[in-house]
Amino acid sequence: MFGIKTREVLNTLVTDYIQTGLPVGSDRIARKPHIHASPATIRNKMAELEDEGFIIRPHRSAGGVPSARGYRYFVETLDDAAEPSLGLKRRVKSSFGEVQPDVEEWMDVASSVLSDLSENMAIVTYPKTTLPRIKHVQIVRIHEFLALLIVVLEQTRLRKHVITLGDPYNQQDLEAITNKFNFSYRGLTRREMLEKTDELTPFEELVKKDTLDILEEEEDQGNIMHSIDGLGRLLSQPEFERSKCAQEMSELLQNNLLLRYIVSKISESDKVLVQIGEENTEEMLKPFTVIFSQYGISSGATGVVGVLGPTRMNYVSTICNVRYLSSYMTDLVSSVQ
Repeated sequence: MFGIKTREVLNTLVTDYIQTGLPVGSDRIARKPHIHASPATIRNKMAELEDEGFIIRPHRSAGGVPSARGYRYFVETLDDAAEPSLGLKRRVKSSFGEVQPDVEEWMDVASSVLSDLSENMAIVTYPKTTLPRIKHVQIVRIHEFLALLIVVLEQTRLRKHVITLGDPYNQQDLEAITNKFNFSYRGLTRREMLEKTDELTPFEELVKKDTLDILEEEEDQGNIMHSIDGLGRLLSQPEFERSKCAQEMSELLQNNLLLRYIVSKISESDKVLVQIGEENTEEMLKPFTVIFSQYGISSGATGVVGVLGPTRMNYVSTICNVRYLSSYMTDLVSSVQ
């Protein structure tokens, strides 16, 4: 995307801003030992970065601040293979070694350690095994332009939803669609159904969407056991001291809205997922960055390890710490399966 110097300027600016919280000027960047360019050259590069939306400056002579796009580029260029320090590994091993082999105690330790390391709020959810799965679906014609979608879930839970027929389907047509759906989606979770690509008609796409909505509602039901540590640390960050952050966090934590948002975004890959500022679809999370990863066994019990903090976050260490703790928690859960 960039020549080497422009990339270096952006990453240097992001790193410096994360450390200081102050706009970064061209003179400051030019003094860095790995930057071999004059302040005038740096100013030109910063103008390019501003034009492309990677940094924000109130005026040309002012220092630069990373935008969400700038943070995203910075995160995407990090080394995925980075290893945590030996000190961190020793601390994690020592902390977990002091508690009983109990999942709830492991959650508390993980959230405490992760909050200490990130200096932000850490979240760890209890590993769950009971994601709703489709047993079978049925579509019953109740009117020329209306039908009843019946989704039977495993454990014999049954959900019904009225759908509009754009065309006058007869019952034989609907039974053919039913057979197609049962062949493709029987036994799948919502996530597995999302990942499956099939050629569908517009009406079949509508049926799939309604079925996915039913599965999502089933996943959202009930309390998500979790451990949270470091809320005070989060609220003491300069970005939030004079904002309505405390009230918004209270709303997010009530009824597990924050937890449900994170669980809805996670995938079964072992990659750490990062949602930065405006990338968050939940409006109250737009001032924050959320970094999280799934732990556990994809075919069994899985939970989430994550950090919530300002967009001005130490991405390098936090991503590394979340990745390592996720892997460590996976080993612990595997040991008791």
